[in-house]
Amino acid sequence: MILSGLLCLLATPAFAEDPEFAGADEPSQKFDEPEGDLSAELGGAFASGNVQYLTVNGLLVGGYRWDRNKLTGKLGANIGQAIQEIPDEEGNTDGILSAEERAQGMTRNSQRIDSELRYDRYVGEKQSLYVLGGAFSDPFAGYTLRSHEQLGYSRILVDSETTDLVAELGADYAQEFYTDPSLPLGNIFAARVLIGLQHQFNENVAFSERAEVYENVIDPADLRVLNEAALTSKLSDKFSLKLSNQLIFDNVPVEGFAKYDQVTLVTLVASIL
Repeated sequence: MILSGLLCLLATPAFAEDPEFAGADEPSQKFDEPEGDLSAELGGAFASGNVQYLTVNGLLVGGYRWDRNKLTGKLGANIGQAIQEIPDEEGNTDGILSAEERAQGMTRNSQRIDSELRYDRYVGEKQSLYVLGGAFSDPFAGYTLRSHEQLGYSRILVDSETTDLVAELGADYAQEFYTDPSLPLGNIFAARVLIGLQHQFNENVAFSERAEVYENVIDPADLRVLNEAALTSKLSDKFSLKLSNQLIFDNVPVEGFAKYDQVTLVTLVASIL
C-alpha cells in the first residue's frame, strides 16, 4: 500500500506538468511517427587440446513505440562448458587435465538464460508508467527459475544530444524455484530503484551504465544489486563492438551459493532495424 501510494504521488505531477498529455487523445493531436529498433549481440570462445572449453553468449533486444506507447523486450543467454578435473580422494586437483579427464568430455559449467517484456505508457514527454514481466534460469546460482512482475514510474532527468539520464521507482514481486527441491518456493516483495546513464563521446564511441537496487520490504537484509556498464565502438552503420561488465550481488543468496556473480563480455552487435 505504501509503494502504491508513492507511485500515485509521483504520477500525479506528471499529468499536471504536461497538460497536453492529459485526458483523451484529441482528433487533431499529432504524435511522432511509429518507430522500432532491433539489435542482436553475439560473442564466445572455444579452445581444444590441452585445455578444452566452449562459451557462447548472445542477446536480442527490440522495441517499438507508437503514440504514447512503447513495447520493449529482450532475450539473452550465456552458456559455457569445459572439461572438469576429477578430484582425488582428499578432494584436491592438480590443475592438469589427464587422459581420463579428457575422455569424459565437456560438461556444463555455466548457464544463464533470461527474458523480459515491458510496456510503457507515456504521461508526459519525459515520463511514463510501466508494467514489466521477466524470468531467468541460472542453476549455477541455485535457481531453476526466477520470475518476476513489476510496475512503476520512469522519468527522464537529462535528455541532450550526447547524454541521457533516467530514474525509475517501482514495486516488484518475484517467485523463486530452486535447484534444491527441499527448499520451499520463494515469494519476494521488493521496492526497486534504477539509475540509467547513456553518454555519446562522439559519433563512434558511447558509454552506458545501468544500476538497479531491489530491497525486500519484508526482510530488509535481502538486498539485490544489478549493475551493467558497457563501452560500445561503432564499426559501421550496422555493426558495433561492445565491451561490457555485468555484476549481480545478492546479499541473501540461495543457501550454499556465493553472493557475487560477475561476467565481462566482448560481443559483436548487429543493428537489424
